[in-house]
Amino acid sequence: MKRISIILVLAILLTGIIPQTVAAEETNFNYVDAFAKSILFYEANWCGPDAGNNRIKWRGPCHIEDGKDVGLDLTGGFHDCGDHVKFGLPQCASASTLAWSYYEFKDVFIAKGQDEYMLNILKHFCDYFIKCFPNKTTFYYQVGDGDVDHQYWGPPELQTYDRPAYYAATPSNPGSDVAGDAAAALALMYLNYKDRDSVYADKCLQYAKDLYNFGMTYRGNSKGQSYYLPRDYLDELMWGSIWLYVATNDQTYMNNVEKLMVEKKISGDNMFNDNWTQCWDYVLTGVFIKLATLSNDPRYKIIAEDHLDYWQNRLKSTPGGLRYLDSWGVCKYPAAESMVQLVYYKETGNKKYLDFAKSQIDYILGKNPNNMSYMVGFGDNYPKYPHHRAASGVLEGPPADEKKELPERHILYGALVGGADMKDEYHDNVNEYVYSETGLDYNAGLVGALAGMSKYLGGNQMPGPTPGIEGEPTNYYSEAKIYKKSNEGLTIDLNLYNIVTSPPKYETGLSCKYFMDLSEFAVAGINPSKFTTKVYYSPAKAEISSIQPWDKDKNIYYVEVTFPNSQLYARTYVQFAVYNYESKLWDSSNDFSAVGLNDTAYTKLENIPIYKSGVKVYGKDPSGGTEILYGDLNDDKQVDAIDFALLKKYLLSSDSSGINIKNADVNQDGDVNALDFANLRLYLLGKAVLPVVQ
Repeated sequence: MKRISIILVLAILLTGIIPQTVAAEETNFNYVDAFAKSILFYEANWCGPDAGNNRIKWRGPCHIEDGKDVGLDLTGGFHDCGDHVKFGLPQCASASTLAWSYYEFKDVFIAKGQDEYMLNILKHFCDYFIKCFPNKTTFYYQVGDGDVDHQYWGPPELQTYDRPAYYAATPSNPGSDVAGDAAAALALMYLNYKDRDSVYADKCLQYAKDLYNFGMTYRGNSKGQSYYLPRDYLDELMWGSIWLYVATNDQTYMNNVEKLMVEKKISGDNMFNDNWTQCWDYVLTGVFIKLATLSNDPRYKIIAEDHLDYWQNRLKSTPGGLRYLDSWGVCKYPAAESMVQLVYYKETGNKKYLDFAKSQIDYILGKNPNNMSYMVGFGDNYPKYPHHRAASGVLEGPPADEKKELPERHILYGALVGGADMKDEYHDNVNEYVYSETGLDYNAGLVGALAGMSKYLGGNQMPGPTPGIEGEPTNYYSEAKIYKKSNEGLTIDLNLYNIVTSPPKYETGLSCKYFMDLSEFAVAGINPSKFTTKVYYSPAKAEISSIQPWDKDKNIYYVEVTFPNSQLYARTYVQFAVYNYESKLWDSSNDFSAVGLNDTAYTKLENIPIYKSGVKVYGKDPSGGTEILYGDLNDDKQVDAIDFALLKKYLLSSDSSGINIKNADVNQDGDVNALDFANLRLYLLGKAVLPVVQ
């Protein structure tokens, strides 16, 4: 009986210490779905020649010459926010915070199927840091000029300006903060990866030690132009110290923490009011949370718990209940703080920490006055205009001259926006980036918070669907309106569209044809030399042919507009004219390509077809029913399941089986492969239009 009583008492005590999973009815959201999507954001911000070699197929290789100005390969890493600079502090801090979240909640990453994705992201960070540290006294930490980069709005794949290795930490220009954060990330990678690949893990640990020693030896703050101006570097060096201590059990690193605390004037009876939270320039909160359990000094637990209490009870809130720390990136701070409190809940089992995190994460996911999720792609009501060039997909400036205010071409799944202001108001406007900005460090704490929420409140939840991340086939179409018409001829405003998004790329060899019925000139004889064709305006330097016969017996002619010296993307505008100044018999109403044209608004028209390298990819011509669709592999004048089966058989066996290989090249890239199979599948599902050929 006595033994049973002791066991019972121990069970009761342990119940109060070990965090308990909360019943499903207490949850409000699918936290696991939010968790999975929050990770996906980093794949959208992936930089380098391997971008797109993950789940985000609307991304592709970009910035493949980073580092060439210093004779190094500095490709890789991640774009900072909705821009394409690789800034130092936010990248290094985000990597260490993400690695910390994996370290603390590894079990839930595995249980919910997110471990491979997260480790892939963490390795991409670490591969980049290793490249950027070519010797023990040089660490490149910014690639790209923020001032120049921010003048560009378009997909990163199309960005071609020279990207300098803008800042490097050296003995004469130190960067202790970036060195400390990167060392923490690399040491954590050792801890997270040693059971998977010990050779790579050991390499990361060695680089962590060398970077840390570099930062400790040559003291000073990094730079960030006007965008990221650090306060001090002591917290980052402490952060690196802690994780190297955890990785090596070398007391020297913990002794260094104490020395750095003295430099920070935290010694003796001098406490510290740690009221900020984990972000790009502040990792001291993480330092105190870890020291509260790693160190025997009771001060650290007092400081950590005072910090947690400040956020729970003393920090002001919006009317809807979101803790409000700063006006820029309003949501990212309570998201990061939620991670911190959940880590402490994991250690203590005190439910008030879980309750706090739930209140803040629920607000972010939609339990707020706007009933709006501030995570893109989560729920039914979320931001549609995050300030993010890759997700936008539009290109301002030539050749497209689009506007960033257009509907975004992709869903930036998982991105945390700045969110609502102090009054719980949110402006879903791409230009109001205080509200709509996204960023590496916005999501860093959020991933950890949602991992904790999934662990304790996720129950049997699993991720939901993420449609659209595979991208879509190229969408070609034309729209036009009449600029001017008379009995002498016709002037047309035309937009040629080639929406190439999987991934974005410029295209060459595009043209379009305008077909005319010149029967009104037949009595007098149609003399092509009497007709004038001209391009009046074209930023893409379009050229126009003379009138050409299509069907002389029916008096059908055409002009072809080409772009021989230009690469085109998304939208290409041209104004062209066809006139006969002598006869003054022009009547455009009978023209094949004029059907549906008006002089007030652009109209999408199939009768102005588009061609790529001479092959029709959109629209109709006057030939009637003589076209053969690409994908019609058995030449029966229709595309159906039989063609799908034939192409599948060919791809599996490399046996043509009588297939017309040209017709099997569905996307006309000169090769017959799995992409043609995918395009034909999308067509049969009604999700794509196949190109046609005469």
